Amino acid sequence: MPRKTINRQVKEPPLFDIFKPRGVAVQKNEFIIMNLDEFEAIRLADYLGLDHKESSLEMEISRSTFSRLITRARKKLARLIIEGKQLKIDGGQVHFRQNIYECHSCGHKFKMSIQEEVKTCPSCGSRNLFDLAGGFGHGRCCSNHSQHRGKGRGRGKRS
Repeated sequence: MPRKTINRQVKEPPLFDIFKPRGVAVQKNEFIIMNLDEFEAIRLADYLGLDHKESSLEMEISRSTFSRLITRARKKLARLIIEGKQLKIDGGQVHFRQNIYECHSCGHKFKMSIQEEVKTCPSCGSRNLFDLAGGFGHGRCCSNHSQHRGKGRGRGKRS
């Protein structure tokens, strides 16, 4: 029987969650779904250049689990490029460390700790905010988890 999947740590929600090749009509059945933990693996290894060990520590998972994640994510990106598929980033068992808010009044985007609840835009004072973590169905669960992080897994708090 497989072990229960542990929620993986993701720094923050992605700013963009849908990608498609130019000239390809949007068709719902043509999406490749990349989970949020696969997105984080790409960000850590390929964008930031961390090795598998550093990346696995950052995500609070084993090195072998990280290796499987990055392999799956790269395969999906290859299909996107070679086959002209569309990509949607969504799902997976994750907790965010930070959140990103976007003001629909002035367009300002800003980052906050996942524990902080924001009511108004620091730029214009508007209450018309979009919570990116909330858009992925996260928020309170991530905040509660980050307050307890480090207990029972043998790893310290990461920023």
